[in-house]
Amino acid sequence: MLKFRQYLWPLKFISRLGQRYLYHLFRKVWVQRYMRFGHGTKGFLYGLIGLITLRGAIFEGQPVGGSDIVLGTLDDRAFGTLLLAILAVGLVGYALWRLIQLLLDPEHPMEQLSARQILQRCGYGFSCLTYLGIGYTAGRLAIGLTVDFEDTIEEVAEALFEVAIGPWALFASGASVILVGLVYVYGAYSGKFINEFQPSMYFAVKNVTVFMGKLGFTTRGVSFILVGSYLMKAAYLLDKETAGGFGEVLDRLDSQPFGKVWLTAIAFGFLAYAAYMVMAAFYRRFPCVKN
Repeated sequence: MLKFRQYLWPLKFISRLGQRYLYHLFRKVWVQRYMRFGHGTKGFLYGLIGLITLRGAIFEGQPVGGSDIVLGTLDDRAFGTLLLAILAVGLVGYALWRLIQLLLDPEHPMEQLSARQILQRCGYGFSCLTYLGIGYTAGRLAIGLTVDFEDTIEEVAEALFEVAIGPWALFASGASVILVGLVYVYGAYSGKFINEFQPSMYFAVKNVTVFMGKLGFTTRGVSFILVGSYLMKAAYLLDKETAGGFGEVLDRLDSQPFGKVWLTAIAFGFLAYAAYMVMAAFYRRFPCVKN
């Protein structure tokens, strides 16, 4: 056991060194400005998702979906290359903030690592990888490379159905996604997901921004619940076509009874979230950290 531990000290040293570097990096003004730009870029992305979803709710035959539809639509527009480049650069800035939250959690520096914080940090890591992936895809499109927008969740479901425990694993994954959605809804209701804002922000503007944030987080929670429900349904029916990401769920929702009403509500929720993220880019308070 002692021999094993003596080989761990280089890893601990590298980890501490990396954390010190991140602390030093986080305190730099230009890094915080870059992360603010990332917040605004994320708001821009959700605003485009909301507008495209609203267009699909109003006009028949228009595609609806998530970030893949947004990126594909921008790729076909005159100024799409510029907007894709902005998304690529900006989302990396937001992913950097999530990485700092994952490794340092500067908002809770004095708290001992609990099971809740471990799960929260896992969420930060998943968010970091998600927006890095979207930024990477946007960057590839911006420089003229081809991108495959196939739904990987459907492919994963197909692979799971080939093993005995696969449907149960997919069912459990769906339940976990629903749980994440419920956490979002609770965070919106309780206000725990709302950022702290600078004192210079006008009181009335802050109230409107908080309302937009609560509406946006609730919509994101509902989106997770819908995705999780379709995963559980796919596991129950043993049908890989039923499983899908957020874009696929929106597309299926369009053909359901009151589907247009659902799409309209989700569209306005994402537009509210976009407005909240843009305001957060200007007025949110980043925590002060010490080494």
